[in-house]
Amino acid sequence: MEKSLTEGSTTDRVLLLEDGFQSGQVRIQTIREAKTSIDVSYYSIQKGKTSELFFAALFNAADRGVHIRIILDGIFHSLRGELRDIPDAIASHPNVELRYYEPLHLFKPWTWHNRLHDKILLVDNTYGIIGGQNIGDKYMALQPPKDYVFDRDVLVYNPSHDTNSTVVKMNEYIDQLWNHPFTKPEKHAKRQHHSKGLKEQAKLAQLYKEAQAQNDPFVEVLPKDWAQGALRSDHVAFIHNPIKRLYKDPIMWRAFVHFANQAKSRVYIQTPYAIPTKKMKKAVHLSMNPKAEWLMLTNSIHQTPNPLAFAGYLSSKKRLLDTSLSIYEYQGPYSIHGKSFVIDDYLSMVGSFNLDARSTFLNTESAVVISGSAFANQLTEAMDIKRAQSTRVVKGEHPAESTNLKGFVFKRMAITALSKLSFLWKFLL
Repeated sequence: MEKSLTEGSTTDRVLLLEDGFQSGQVRIQTIREAKTSIDVSYYSIQKGKTSELFFAALFNAADRGVHIRIILDGIFHSLRGELRDIPDAIASHPNVELRYYEPLHLFKPWTWHNRLHDKILLVDNTYGIIGGQNIGDKYMALQPPKDYVFDRDVLVYNPSHDTNSTVVKMNEYIDQLWNHPFTKPEKHAKRQHHSKGLKEQAKLAQLYKEAQAQNDPFVEVLPKDWAQGALRSDHVAFIHNPIKRLYKDPIMWRAFVHFANQAKSRVYIQTPYAIPTKKMKKAVHLSMNPKAEWLMLTNSIHQTPNPLAFAGYLSSKKRLLDTSLSIYEYQGPYSIHGKSFVIDDYLSMVGSFNLDARSTFLNTESAVVISGSAFANQLTEAMDIKRAQSTRVVKGEHPAESTNLKGFVFKRMAITALSKLSFLWKFLL
């Protein structure tokens, strides 16, 4: 543990991307600046204009000679429906490659839960964007849709092109994913789909051209010094789960526990839900220093977009409240999806890791760990904004719930019922 966390950078700068639309703009800007390579690794790329413009920007870079590699989860990639022609467009371009991590094998059930959950974009060993956001209007639209979620990313900036940069370490991880036997190339037959792919490329190029002509803010060229707002830090490190099927060594969970066990004043956590299991407790012991303040910000039953996961949290809530943990449940608008912690107002972690068994033992997961008060203060302020829109959970009391919203009563009853049975499937959450 200690060795992996010292293999970081002291020259990288970090920029908190708290606003989803801004996070999308920064992605487009880094793609625009790309000269040699772009690597994309995401759990899913979902529908919407923002995802179409994201692909349009990628193809624009590819037309300039930039080599692009895209790795998506083999089941939940979402290149269907509105995005169904994207694989053809990729197969028809010489500078773009697409691979799927662990595609669905109906007769290999031991592969079903080995999911790629990373959210990483890398450009030229200069920029790395990592966090909890997938691509799509659900995360990045200027006018949020009904299923919008508030998420969080971090830009890691390597201005000196240091070969020890955390961005380089992230690239090494993407190389491992790309070349791993679990990762398979897109199977489209190029001859049959070539003309359809070229047509989709032309459509995206026209969309990008029109967006620029209409001054669409999503593709707006940012000021020349846009990255200068990135903060200096004492240390930036990249950590990730091993690439393995089932019962991975719980590196991400161990990292969190390692840091939390050293807390002297405060542990501040944000997670969409928390589902501690006996296997997690057995793998690594979390010792909660009673002198430290422990806070957790998560979704409320009304705001959660994931009833199954919330049912697991609901069944664990009493045990969590029996500890010194103070729980705050977010009341809206929309829901929160960021996965972060701040320890002692100095150490921060932002990534894809949820506090559950899936993220601990099953999924690929990754994050950056940042040492420095300036970034920790920014992250704390962002989390405090959502905590101000939350209700503290008091043991033995039920928070006031709005029952005049259509469908809420049924949702609450269904999640409560599921929570009673969660012991049967909690490990699969």
